Amino acid sequence: MAENTPTKADEVNPKSFQDLIKEVHEKGICGECGGCVSFCSAADIGAIKMTKDGPPKYMNEDNCLHCGLCYLICPEIHELNEELNSKYKFKPPIGHWKKIVSAQAVSSELQKLGTDGGVVTSILIALLENNLIDGALVAKRINSFRRQPFFAKTKEELKEAAGTLYDIKGPISGLVNYDTYVSTISELKHIVYSGNMKIAVVGVPCQIHSIRKMQELKIIPAHVVEYTLGLFCYENFKFDTATRARIEERFKFSFDDIEKVNIKENVIVDIKNREEPLRIEFSELKDIMRHACSVCQNFSNYYADISFGGLGSKDGFTTTLIRTEKGEKIYNLAMQKGYITESPEINTSVEKSKMLAKIITMSQQKIKRAEEALKLLPNG
Repeated sequence: MAENTPTKADEVNPKSFQDLIKEVHEKGICGECGGCVSFCSAADIGAIKMTKDGPPKYMNEDNCLHCGLCYLICPEIHELNEELNSKYKFKPPIGHWKKIVSAQAVSSELQKLGTDGGVVTSILIALLENNLIDGALVAKRINSFRRQPFFAKTKEELKEAAGTLYDIKGPISGLVNYDTYVSTISELKHIVYSGNMKIAVVGVPCQIHSIRKMQELKIIPAHVVEYTLGLFCYENFKFDTATRARIEERFKFSFDDIEKVNIKENVIVDIKNREEPLRIEFSELKDIMRHACSVCQNFSNYYADISFGGLGSKDGFTTTLIRTEKGEKIYNLAMQKGYITESPEINTSVEKSKMLAKIITMSQQKIKRAEEALKLLPNG
C-alpha cells in the first residue's frame, strides 16, 4: 500500500440526522424550526418528516443520504456560526444594528390588527405592493389558539395573519394541547417557486438562524428568501388542559376570560372585566416554557434584516431594530410611501437609549439562562 494512501479508518463520514437525534433531540433541545426537514437532500424520497408534537423523525431511514445538511443548518448546532457572525457583523449581546426606532402603522386598521403597532404587516404590504416580493411566509391564525405556517400572496392574506403568536382573543373551550410556537419555515418546501421568485419570511430567532445557515450553504430554495423580518423572542409556551388548570389556579383567572396576551418585559394578559392587565414574570412560567427555549441565547433575532418587538415602546408602537442594508432599504421605502410612521416625541436620543438598554438587558438575561440550562444537559 502506498505510504499516503488513506485507509478505511482515516475516513470521516459527514454528520447525519442520526447525529442530530443524539446531540439535539435526545437532549430535549430541538426547537422544531423545520429547517432540517425543509432542506433535506432526500426530501423528494421522504427521509425525514415533521411530527405533530415533538422533534422531526425518520420517515424512511434507508432513504437518508447521510450528507450532513440537516446537521449543519440546525440552529442548536454551532457549525457555520463563525461564518454568520462575520457576515452579519455580530457583536454580543444583541448583534449588529444600524438604527433603532419606535414606529407604528399609518393604517388604523393595521394598528388594531397588530399586537405592537402593525409595523411588520405594513412593511410586508409595502414590499408586496411595490413588487419587491411575490409573497411572505407568516403564521396564520386558524382559530383562537391555533396558528399554522402560511404563504401570503395578497394584502388581504397578510392582514388575516397580522398579530403575534401570542394574540389569543376569544374562548378556548376546545383547548387540548397548546403551543405558541409555529414551525413557519417548514412551509418553504411546499412553496412552488420560479427562478426569479422573491419572498419575505417572518420568524423567531431559531427560524431566521436556520434560514441564514441554508443561505450560507446555498441550499435551494433558500435563495428565494430575499428579506428576513425577525421577532424578538424570550420564550414560547407549551401546555395542555392540566397545565391550563394549574396556571388558572396560580394566577386566579380563567383562560375563557382572556382577551389578549402580549410579551414585553413580562407576559401581559388582558382579562375581561379587569381594569389593569395581569403581568406575569417569565420566571413564574418555567413549567410551560418549551424546553428548547431554555438553551437559546438569541433574544433580539440578530441575523434578521430587521428585528421587531414591543419591548421598549409604548402601547401601539413597535420597537424596530434595523440591521442590514436590505433592512434599511425596505424600512425607508415603507416610510417614504406612507405605510409606517414614527412619533418624534418617542424617538429622541434619550428614549432610543432606553429602548436599547431594555433589549440589551433582556438579551443578557436570556444568555445567562441558557448558560445555566446548558450546564444541566448531558455532556453540558
